[in-house]
Amino acid sequence: MYFPYYGKRVHVNYTQPVVAVQFANATANVEHHVECRLNAAGLRTDDERDKFAGRVAFRLRINRD
Repeated sequence: MYFPYYGKRVHVNYTQPVVAVQFANATANVEHHVECRLNAAGLRTDDERDKFAGRVAFRLRINRD
């Protein structure tokens, strides 16, 4: 019902989901590229006009001396 998300004016009762990820063996002092995607029946996440619809990407780096 909230995909794609159009903001609080359109989706008044929307609450952001919380997702937790644990990286058990992430190599220190290396930049890791992480992408989380939404997978559900009837939802398209492959639109070339909006490459981040249904996904989020970030970089993770754990610095150790």
